[in-house]
Amino acid sequence: MENKENSTKTTPKRNIWIKRIFLILVVFFLGRYFYNNYDTYKELDLSISWSVFFIAVLLHFVYKVMQALLWHYITYLNGCPIDVKKAVLTYFYSILGKYIPGKVFMLLARIPAYEESGVPPRKVTVCFFLENVCTLLGAGFLFLISLLFFQNNVLQQYRFATVALIVIAIIMINPRIINFFLKLLEKVTKKDLQILITYPQMILLVLLFVVNWAVLGVGFYLLVYSIYPVPLSQMLYVSGVFALSVIIGILALFAPSGLGVREGIMILGLGSIMQNEYAVLISVIARLWMTFSELSVILLAWGIDFVKNKVFGSKQAKK
Repeated sequence: MENKENSTKTTPKRNIWIKRIFLILVVFFLGRYFYNNYDTYKELDLSISWSVFFIAVLLHFVYKVMQALLWHYITYLNGCPIDVKKAVLTYFYSILGKYIPGKVFMLLARIPAYEESGVPPRKVTVCFFLENVCTLLGAGFLFLISLLFFQNNVLQQYRFATVALIVIAIIMINPRIINFFLKLLEKVTKKDLQILITYPQMILLVLLFVVNWAVLGVGFYLLVYSIYPVPLSQMLYVSGVFALSVIIGILALFAPSGLGVREGIMILGLGSIMQNEYAVLISVIARLWMTFSELSVILLAWGIDFVKNKVFGSKQAKK
């Protein structure tokens, strides 16, 4: 009994230290990025339509909220959900992990909250894997649709690779196939890794990610339009360029949040419909657009936690 009590006491302390180290790393890498690009930001001199820009920021914010809810839906389908409010706040905090090289810190940031609710890390890891596959598929489908409007021969070369990745992913997300490989892994880990999601549920999940990506694509188009007058007929093309940049950025494991990789793809794609100088500036502002929205949901999560702990926590303590 004493061992169990000691373990329950040490787990929250360990989680607190994990969060502190995690935040220190985020501040370091994010600060280094903005420091290295300070001159670029300082020289920005643009006429921006702030009303359109605000709508673009709002749509990115909506996209992030929907991503958090989709993450919770994945855990629900896999039989390991926690309270939806806690799940959403945990997802928001984990966004900071994007700014640390290695891609694994987003996962590590989610595990403590689920451990506290009795969910083993292996289940969180499987759900995290499924989320990333669905995210890639959502972006991939948007990119494929946009190919009908592509005007850049270089970007057309990515068409076959994207189609191949989507076909492979759609086949591989069949839970029977996933569970087959997980059974092989179980022999090594000696732990239950099976998922409970059915194939129709996986297809529906991917469709929901596609819809959410469509929201993000419209947001990026409005971001571009607020800076450069791109006609509505090129909205799918612009959205597809952004989707491709995110796909390549996610696959670039060496870059925190795809830094540098996404910008290169954006410049290449947008350069065919506008002056290259504008394409470069938009790629930089797009990073600010994404970062601002992500930090906004993180601040929202912090604010909710602060109110819950300081206001409602103090009331419960008085009782």
